Amino acid sequence: EMVAGKNKGIVNDPIILTVYATGAPDLSLIDLPGITRVPVKGSDQGEDIEKKTREMTLHYVNDPRTIILCVVPANQDMSVSDALHVARQVDPSGIRSIGVITKIDIMDSGTDAAKMLRGEEIPLRLGYCGVKMRSQQDIIDNKPVKVAIEEEKAFFENHRLYSKLPPGLMGTSVLIDKLTQVLFKHIRRFLPEIKREINEKRRCVQDRLDELGTGVPIEESEQVQVMWTMVTDYCDMFKNTIRGKYDRKLQRYMA
Repeated sequence: EMVAGKNKGIVNDPIILTVYATGAPDLSLIDLPGITRVPVKGSDQGEDIEKKTREMTLHYVNDPRTIILCVVPANQDMSVSDALHVARQVDPSGIRSIGVITKIDIMDSGTDAAKMLRGEEIPLRLGYCGVKMRSQQDIIDNKPVKVAIEEEKAFFENHRLYSKLPPGLMGTSVLIDKLTQVLFKHIRRFLPEIKREINEKRRCVQDRLDELGTGVPIEESEQVQVMWTMVTDYCDMFKNTIRGKYDRKLQRYMA
């Protein structure tokens, strides 16, 4: 409320939540809002809400190290999915985009998501995974995630159609395994580049520290020595300047 207000405002300031757990992987998960077309009446959303939310999304997904989870509701036409459109725009080769089909359990009677899961409508190189999430009532009732995952597993195993699909297409556990494999390959691919960047940043910081020099001495005798050194350097630089010679010590005092 302090950042975005109390009236459905959207701002490009992240809310950072750190979760510590012995069984949790070491990664950063970014939950982005959907691309909003029209501002909600009476809210703090401006007329440029679509531009703002699209730029916010592209800011994160343009990073080639980011793995994109394209969340698509099963009861929506995939061809109008903003998530798939943005993923194809920034990841045309499809090496870091995974489709996640939600709301499978609330589809209209007589319809199913089998073609979506098999990738027959809009193919994705890394494929799709269907999940059955907790309902809003389950969240209000504080239903444990572990119980919800067990119910999800039973739903897919007992479904007349989904139970006959090939393995690896449904369930939160399947999505976790798939994401882990993609993440491992991604890390292995970018690790040399990350190490180079870290070494370069360390070098820049060290150079800056060298420019700042050592700390100011505390002892009086050391302070006198520093002042004597600075006076001597000044005299040397003054003489060299008159003679038209470049003195490297000048950089240290100008930094």
